[in-house]
Parts: sequence; structure tokens; C-alpha cells
Amino acid sequence: MACDPDIAIPPGARRRVARIMSGCGERGAGAAGRTAKGGVYHQRKPRASPLYQCADRHLAELRSEGRLQRLLEEHVIERFLKCGDPHHGFARVYCPECRHDYLLAFSCKARYFCPSCHQKRVLAYGDWVEENVLAPVPHRQYVFTVLRMLRPIFSRKRGLLGELCRIVERN
Repeated sequence: MACDPDIAIPPGARRRVARIMSGCGERGAGAAGRTAKGGVYHQRKPRASPLYQCADRHLAELRSEGRLQRLLEEHVIERFLKCGDPHHGFARVYCPECRHDYLLAFSCKARYFCPSCHQKRVLAYGDWVEENVLAPVPHRQYVFTVLRMLRPIFSRKRGLLGELCRIVERN
């Protein structure tokens, strides 16, 4: 690694920041350094996304109308609205070789709702399925649906959905 970030970073995040800064100071690396795959790291602009604008605009309305059925849903949306925003926490990344520093905003790590944070998990899961689940033979895809009148039961009792998937897998 070309540079070692000299910042106060939580222990779990140190590896990620080091990966972002790898190659910083190399010729043509740009101000923010290179990512592990060779591209230049560009800070994202979460407030510019249509999903952020929609969530920000309608969260209070959803709360007042009681449309958020579980507390978790509200919590995930609130975390998403703070994701990538330096006002809600950041690390200062410094490269002693190129003498450049920048702020790396913390992420929400929310699955399914935040496209940025979920993408990493999707890729890791796809690799895991390919290596550990699928045999090296052609596969067939099956799709099953839940009857419309049973869907509210599965949305309230999430554990039943796992049981249903295991039953479908056995048959």
C-alpha cells in the first residue's frame, strides 16, 4: 500500500479506508487516491439522488399517517438520510506521500433500502452463492409466489417466510 491513513478511524473501518487510499500518491492518482480496483475514488452526493429526495420529502408524512408498520422501517429510512453525509460523522483520510487529505463520510450499512450500502452485500452474496451453493452444472430458476390473501400474515411474521422458503426448497 502506498500510504497509511493517519486518522482516528474505528477499528472495523481502518481496512476499508486503507483499501480506498491504496495507490494514493501514484502518478495520475488524482487528489483523492485510487480504489483497490484502480479507479479514482469520487465522493458520492447522496442528497442528489431521487430516492434521497423522495425519502426526505415524505418521511414526516409517512410517520403522521402511520404507514410505517414497524419501527425498523422508520429507523432504516432515518439512517439512509444520514448515509454519506459528513454532518453525521466522517473520517479524515490523510496521505503523507501526496500530502492530501479529504473527508470520508460514514455510511448507514442498511441493506435493501440504501443502494450504495446494499450493493457491496449483493456482490458478496453472489460470490458466496457461486462458490458454496451452485454446483458446476446448468441450473434452472424457479419462482414461487404467496397468495395475495396470505401476504399480510408473512409481512407481520417474518420468520414464517423463512419456513416457507425451506418447504419450497424441499419439494
